Amino acid sequence: MTEHVLSVLPALRSTVSSDCDILHDSQDALFQERLARWTDIDKKVPAAIVLPRSKDDCLNTVRWALASSISFVPACGGHSQWSTIGREGIIIDLSRYADVRIDAERQTATVVGGVLSKQHRPLGHGNTVGAIPYFLGGGISITSSITGFGSDQILSTRLITASGELGAGQVFGLVLELTVKAYPLRLLRKQRGLIWAGLFVFPPERAEEISLAMKPLLDDGKYDTAGAIMVQAPPPHRTPSLVISTRYIGEESPQIPFQALYALNPASATGEKIPVQNANDHREALCAKDGFKRFGIAGLHCFHVAAFLQTVEVWKKLMDECPDAISTGFRFQWQSRLIPLPKYESANSLHDIRYWQNHLLWHTDEKSRDRVEMYNDMCIALMRVEDGDEYVDFMNGTRSGPLHRRYSGPTRLAMMRQLKTEWDGRGVFTRQLLD
Repeated sequence: MTEHVLSVLPALRSTVSSDCDILHDSQDALFQERLARWTDIDKKVPAAIVLPRSKDDCLNTVRWALASSISFVPACGGHSQWSTIGREGIIIDLSRYADVRIDAERQTATVVGGVLSKQHRPLGHGNTVGAIPYFLGGGISITSSITGFGSDQILSTRLITASGELGAGQVFGLVLELTVKAYPLRLLRKQRGLIWAGLFVFPPERAEEISLAMKPLLDDGKYDTAGAIMVQAPPPHRTPSLVISTRYIGEESPQIPFQALYALNPASATGEKIPVQNANDHREALCAKDGFKRFGIAGLHCFHVAAFLQTVEVWKKLMDECPDAISTGFRFQWQSRLIPLPKYESANSLHDIRYWQNHLLWHTDEKSRDRVEMYNDMCIALMRVEDGDEYVDFMNGTRSGPLHRRYSGPTRLAMMRQLKTEWDGRGVFTRQLLD
């Protein structure tokens, strides 16, 4: 298959601009740089990497691939576990086709190509995540209680369809542009565009005491708080710890909503008001590329203290058996207020979910993957103990499992399948919603 791709690359070269790089030497430094991904799980090496500079470059590349029967995947920030393909295909790397256009009067922003989250103000929980994949993949951020899900902010889209034409979803075509709602910074903390971010650190032996104190805070929507309760061994000392990362959007002093945590005399308690555009800067280490890592995500309907205490013990067991997984953290994530519903029917069905089990799985030895995955599955099963059959998966968190866990409701999944059949019935972009 590699020979076929290479044999038709000259035809592609003749249709794209002169500054559109087409990389096909896998030993070349630039090829290796653009091949690097956030995770090495299932990483493959393509026959070529194409770096479009314009809409026309993107359009001509897709048309060439369709005409030549060549598979392709798009890439922006390189965070997707699925933005990889083998020697039978190519990667369309949008990093050089990127722009943001703001319309202050209409309060909209148009995000183009490979723009990263940091370039579009704060999105999600990582500065180097692609902005368009963030919106298309659901989009939970630190301001979701005000703005709603990222996917609900999409006003219009320009994409390349499975027939190689420009059209107007992640599983329906190659999205080139999104126009989304924009919000003024004055909506945040005393109209200064600030949020409060804090860290409380405890020894894991106090997990039960901490969990019992946290539960009323997690269930109380009086204060607009969000964050995660994490069992991990943070660098540089790698001391096992129970870390509570908190965010607060509100006018009161943080000592008011987090009074119960301060009263427990943590080993360490830090916090500061920061501009929302810098809210994810401290996560830069988590954005590092390479290594075997992914997020294990499951939506939950409650915080079950006894189940969480069991997950702490499972994490300890994982650390004993897989020392190379020392960067793995098991995390319970919360948002104290429900995310606002849009005024129209949305493909997103997660508006009633305020809690997530969101594990960062990170190991350096490929042989540890099965055991890390086993303990991840074990913990999610423990935390789902009170959810019965109402299991929820994050839309962009998995490519397996029943689709109704990602798109719940009596008609939503049927509508998504119908749209997929109409826009991409051959599964050019993905087989999701077809199989």
